Amino acid sequence: MKILNSYKWLASVTVVVLLAVMLSGCKREEFTETTTGDVNITEYLQQDPNQFSTLSKVLQITGSDNSLGGYGTYTLFAPTNEAFAKYLTESGKTSVDQLGVEELKDLVRFHLIRDTITTDKFTDGKLRTNTMYGQSILTGAQNINGVTTLTINRQATLVKGNIRAGNGIVHVIDRVLKPSRLTLAQAIEQNPNYSIFTQALKETGFYDSLNVLPVNAPDTNKRFQTVLAQSNAVFAAAGYSSYSALKSRFSKTGDPKSVIDSLHLFMAYHILPGLKYLPDIFNASSHVTLAPLDVITTKLVNQQILVNDDTFDGKYEPGALINRVASDNTTANGVLHDMAAHYAIKVRFPIPVYWEVTDQPEFKRLTGIYRVTNKSSPNYVTGDLQDIKWQTGSVSYRVAPEARQFYVYNNDYLFIAALRTAATANSFVEFKTPLLVKGRYKVWVCFIRRGGGKGVSVLFNGEPLSRVLNLTESLPAQVLVGNRWTYPAGTSPESLEALGKKIVFGGPSVPYYNNPAQTIEYYRDSYGLLAGTIDVQKTDRHNLRLQAVADGSGDVQIDMIHFIPENMDQLYPKFNPDGSVIQKPQ
Repeated sequence: MKILNSYKWLASVTVVVLLAVMLSGCKREEFTETTTGDVNITEYLQQDPNQFSTLSKVLQITGSDNSLGGYGTYTLFAPTNEAFAKYLTESGKTSVDQLGVEELKDLVRFHLIRDTITTDKFTDGKLRTNTMYGQSILTGAQNINGVTTLTINRQATLVKGNIRAGNGIVHVIDRVLKPSRLTLAQAIEQNPNYSIFTQALKETGFYDSLNVLPVNAPDTNKRFQTVLAQSNAVFAAAGYSSYSALKSRFSKTGDPKSVIDSLHLFMAYHILPGLKYLPDIFNASSHVTLAPLDVITTKLVNQQILVNDDTFDGKYEPGALINRVASDNTTANGVLHDMAAHYAIKVRFPIPVYWEVTDQPEFKRLTGIYRVTNKSSPNYVTGDLQDIKWQTGSVSYRVAPEARQFYVYNNDYLFIAALRTAATANSFVEFKTPLLVKGRYKVWVCFIRRGGGKGVSVLFNGEPLSRVLNLTESLPAQVLVGNRWTYPAGTSPESLEALGKKIVFGGPSVPYYNNPAQTIEYYRDSYGLLAGTIDVQKTDRHNLRLQAVADGSGDVQIDMIHFIPENMDQLYPKFNPDGSVIQKPQ
């Protein structure tokens, strides 16, 4: 998204499939698909005792052989006999009979998924379905001597995949997978590189909440959490070589356990509710933290995942890099990531956001169409656009022809055929806004008059704003004064603003389209309507919906939406079709 003179926000993050990107140019190990006929998983394993006699015995001890011998849809990661031999040696045992039944049951659950997942679904991160143990399986790739192999949970290598049984799929692996039994707090504390972060967790009280197993967590929202931890080296690079230095900088009350203490908020800002693996991190542009009303923003740039990499109020703020190699660590109650750089809560104040809704990632990839005169995209259906959704009709991107390049900013606009009727509650289009700093804003919808949108209600996070917009009306016709078309007698920008209207596009320097020797003050069919005032409670991206409440016979064309702090000038700047900005005359 493009925010002019105030904030520029890259609204999209790219979903990276590791097997399509990381493995490019490498010699790929082929995993052929095998069909076992009608036998189910239990029988398939029993038919190959040279590889799976130990696993078969484990299934028999735990009673899992009956389940895997019957009807169902499973994915089993099957360790070989050699893999179990290594596991037993590491455990100081000589036979699986020496392991407890509950331990073996947990082991089976961790290798079993109640879903059928083939290797083409092994992406950079967790599989789509958790194991029956409750934890996720991570898949990835490694390249050794030009040969790329698939890794499972960073513990095992795929030996043979996609063996189809009658009730699921078997993937053969060379090591026994071990579920994590450490809590987030324990995993952080046992790493000496996190000693400052550990002490800060203890001093602020977050260590205790990160040390609770999911089954014992009274608050269901805190059963699983995600921590973005900073190492001692990262703290030192930021100027904090000890915990005392960190406390001296951030703790303003002297009591880090206080919820209003800055150190408490700093640590809360590094904890996210829920399970957030790396794909979850970069597939969303912002994430709620335990710091009330503050979020982190995230984006993927050239395979690097950055936190709070933003342009705010026209100034670029470099982000903090997540260390991908050392991240995605599953614990018993969450996920642990490693930060390669320091970050903290940013103190920000409300600023105007002049949002050009056409600046969407899908449109910008249309190199032969984006801002090319008289071009338009195909009609998109709902689900095609990352940050715009609707239920009926279509949406497309359009650029004005040369003869009509006088009424929209950058000559392009969003063509919406989804607000033509109020006969169904599904006649809406909903946007994900740019990042809005908490505060109160007036919202202006800037459009080109057409036949649709006779009655449009605007909703912010599901709450309707005060005014219903009529997008089928024009402004008063201009009058010619000398060589300048200007406001008719009795009207002025201020009087229009009192009516909830404002001139947005063009100005006296714009040639009049019927006679270039004359200039035009405004184009009467292109302006902004005030939808109402919003109270943004949390600095984040939000949902803004345009909902049809009256029938209209045509399309709706939207160019910009303005979010302007209520105590600021609402009339300037204005925007020219050539992309230039008109500031308020001094």
